Amino acid sequence: MCVRGRASLVIKSGMWVWAHYGTALRSIYTMYEITFSGSWPIYARPVYEKMGHGFVVFFVLYVTVIVFAITRVISAIFLRDTLEAASNDAEMQVHEKLKKKSAYVMKLKALFQALDSTGNGIITQDVLNQLLEDPKVIAHFQILELDVHEGAALFHVLDDGDGEITCEEFIDGILRCHGPARAIDQLAMHAEMRQLSDTLANLKQSLQQANIISPRQKMRSTFRMRANAKTFRHLNAFRMPLMPQELVQPKRSESSREAITNWQLGNGVKSPESIM
Repeated sequence: MCVRGRASLVIKSGMWVWAHYGTALRSIYTMYEITFSGSWPIYARPVYEKMGHGFVVFFVLYVTVIVFAITRVISAIFLRDTLEAASNDAEMQVHEKLKKKSAYVMKLKALFQALDSTGNGIITQDVLNQLLEDPKVIAHFQILELDVHEGAALFHVLDDGDGEITCEEFIDGILRCHGPARAIDQLAMHAEMRQLSDTLANLKQSLQQANIISPRQKMRSTFRMRANAKTFRHLNAFRMPLMPQELVQPKRSESSREAITNWQLGNGVKSPESIM
């Protein structure tokens, strides 16, 4: 019985070895699985246990050199090439974007030259308004991905305040408002606020030069200057310094009224009657 069992075991081992290493194609496929599937112990252990311990040296050298060395080097090379390709792709995207921007600027220059009928390199607001009444001109703006409906708003966006649009101003302004109608509306509002700020600054400077206000005095809104006596009393409850305790009496005599008046003059507080 023992001999038969050993014979059966030898037959099964031989069949296993034949199934995995019996021919050249089977050996190549088995070594391929050992190299790339990571299951080399499943194919290596039965060989040296059933066929001989000398195969241990082969599998140790093969797994160390091929699986853990060469395969890792090849993977690193592929990874490096992939990262370089990604980097080159980003650079190409930047280059392509700059190229498109340059082509877009050239189209803007051509459009400005077409709009400048006089050839002096300047476009006024009246000329721009007349041009935008032409559907062909609006179509040219739409081709450049510009949604323009109002010439005044576009002129304020492009103009730097001198009332004329040059080629440089036209290109810079169009590049800033390149986009949907909301973008140009926001830029138009920003341009109007800038003009309003400049106007207020000029007004403040003129008032200072006329000695109407001092340089350190802050400009106050007119509604505070026109406040009625009732509102003034409410505001003074928060603004004026605390009145001395001896002056606050339920019944005021002539002397206390005179003291209150002197206190108001000394602290620079005007009475409601003087405002009325």
